[in-house]
Parts: sequence; C-alpha cells; structure tokens
Amino acid sequence: MKIVKVISIKNTTKLIEDASRILEHQKEISILKGENFNLFSILKMESKENATHSAFLGELLNPDGSHNMGNSFLKYFLEELESDHIDLESAKVKLEQHVGERNDKEKTGGRVDIYIYDRFDKSICVENKIDAPDQNVQIQRYCNHNIEKNTVYYLTLEGKEPKPKSKGELVSGEDFHLLSYSSNITTWLTKCAKEASNHPILRESIQQYIILIKKLTHQLTDSKMEQEILYLIAKNYSTTKALESNVKKAELNFTRRFLDDVKIELEKKLIIGWKIEVSKSLEEAWSGLTIKHENWPEKVYVKLEGQSKVPWSDSIYGIIGNKKNCNRELLNNELEAIEILKEGFKSNNVWPFYKTILHFGSDESRAELFNEKERMKLVKNLSDKLQNLSKACEEPLQRISKVNSTKEKFDIRNLN
Repeated sequence: MKIVKVISIKNTTKLIEDASRILEHQKEISILKGENFNLFSILKMESKENATHSAFLGELLNPDGSHNMGNSFLKYFLEELESDHIDLESAKVKLEQHVGERNDKEKTGGRVDIYIYDRFDKSICVENKIDAPDQNVQIQRYCNHNIEKNTVYYLTLEGKEPKPKSKGELVSGEDFHLLSYSSNITTWLTKCAKEASNHPILRESIQQYIILIKKLTHQLTDSKMEQEILYLIAKNYSTTKALESNVKKAELNFTRRFLDDVKIELEKKLIIGWKIEVSKSLEEAWSGLTIKHENWPEKVYVKLEGQSKVPWSDSIYGIIGNKKNCNRELLNNELEAIEILKEGFKSNNVWPFYKTILHFGSDESRAELFNEKERMKLVKNLSDKLQNLSKACEEPLQRISKVNSTKEKFDIRNLN
C-alpha cells in the first residue's frame, strides 16, 4: 500500500509539472495574440448571468438586434439545437420574459432568461445557469408553460443536469434538453464570427466572448496546446480524475481559511458587544460572514454573502435589513448620511445597502486564495472594509434600537 501511495504522489507531481509547463506556454501565446485584453474580464462581468451572458446571447439571437445581421445568427443557433420548432421568418427574442405569476405548488410561472417565440405561438425557453443555484421546480414550471408548443433548454458551462428540486421527475432529452457553453455555444458562436467576417467590430466582439467562454470552461485557445493537454490526461487519466475530484474541496478549504483569517482580524478591532460568525457550511447558497452588535436592532447586521456561494461566485457585502423584518424608512434615514454608503452601494428588499466586493467566480481571483501573500492582502482589504462599515453603522443602528425599544414600552403601556 505504501509503494502505491508513493507512485501515486510521483505521478501526480509529474502530471502537475507537465500541465503547468503547457499552461505557461499557453499564457505566452495568449499574450502574443493579445487575448489577455478581454473587456468582459476587465469589467468584472465574467459570471453575471443576465447582465453579461443572457444579454450578449440574446442580442445575437434577436433578428432585430444591433448586429444588423437579421436572423442569420438565430438560424445557426436553431441548427445547433437541431430544431425546426420555431418559424425563423417570424421569430422574436425577449430576455427575462414573464411567463405567469410564479406558483411553486402548481409548478407554473416565473421569468425565463432567454425566450424565443414566433407567430404560431411556438416558443423556446432557455434557462441560463453560470453560478446561480437552481430554483425550486424551475424547469418543471417552464415545461408547464405553453404546453405542446414549447421546448425547454437548460444551459450551463459544461451541460450538466439541473438539480432534482428543479426538474423533479422530468427527464433530460425527453421533457427538456441540456445545452453547454463549452460545446454548443462555442460551436454556434464560431459560425457567427465567420458570418460576421466582413464586420470587424462585431466579429472581434464575438471572438472576445468565445475566449471568455473558453476561459470559464477551462479550454485552451491554442489547438496544439489543447492536444498536448488531452494527451497528458489520457496518459494519466486516473491521476487526473483524482485531482479533479479534489479541486472543489481545496477551493472550499482555502475559502474557509480566508474567512477565518478575516474573522480573526475583525475580532482584534471589534471587541466589546460585537459578535462575528463564519457560516458553518460555505457550500450552502447565501452563506458567508456576519457581524452583529448586541445593541443593534434584531435581524439587522453587516454581512459578507456569496451570490450564491463564496468559494465559486461573486460576493457582496453591506447591511442586511429585510423589509419584512424592520422599518426600512427609519433605517434609511439613519444610515443615508454615512459617507461609506454613498460610494456605489445599491438596494433591494433584503439589503438596504450592498456592493460587490469579491470575485471568486473567476479562476484568477480564486487562485489568490492559494497564494499566501495574495490571500493575506485580500484578508486585510476585506477586514478593513467590513470593520469600517460596522463602526460607521454602530451608533446609527443603536439609535434605531433605542427608538424601537421606546416604541415597544409605549405600546405596552397603552395596552395596559
């Protein structure tokens, strides 16, 4: 058993060294080709499903899109799907199409990421998943839309199956169909780029997006390098699978270390009255790190949260204050004067103030977790921002708590 273990370690080390050599060469080629300059990456838009991917794909698919190529891109897409379901001449495309009030009990309704339809009331629903978790009965709801005239596609990076909570007893290939960025979308876009050969800006925009997809799906842009990697995998298949199965564990483990270090830094500065917690499971959606003060209103606190999971997606930070649980008008009045909160923070029903802070949805950002020096820079940056926000909110939130306490006492006296 010991001999096998030593051989396994040697095989693993050799595989990593050989793969690293090929990937370094690929980086050199990418620099020479200018592929490192990618607007999607520069603008931190890599993992934004609707703002980036659905928007870009939808614009290309739309016969009335700004590309001015008519329905040619849509034609290639339908060919890739091997579908004659939609009438090409009357086809239209909508994003975030409302298909009825969501009703999980009846398994109907919701908003479809990419919706293609024609004058015969036939439709195609494309559910686009990059990092977001599956919604409850989501695929079942879309399959119950426009029954007999609708086809549902589930699009992911690698063409994976939706979770049981989304598809229920439905079967892919029969009730709905799987699509992948790595194969279907890349093949389709390559045809689109060729079609746009006489339109340089459009062609290069599509090429940049293809490079982004190859980056997200871990494909090399140089065919020679790709063949070398494929040969290396074939030669070391068992070792490669062993490494593959442990990558997510390593990412999860080092994200845990990262957040634990952030907690340690915060506890040095936020002492009396403060409570700082890292979620027990970072594999759960919307988990992260919370900062509470004993004198703050109940269910109002500072949080870092994955959108949806810290180790593999973008994360936001800010103040949690669900409209269902607190007086948002009072909360906004007390906090709107804080200078920090004037710097690009947004608002929704759960977060009166939130802002993106981590980008672990990209491989480059995640790689920083495994570099001690870079990780500690991240720890310092994140802990400083969380501490500054917490301290800035300390007194305003305490005032709200006192107002709530006074109101409760007044209500009790009135009842008596």
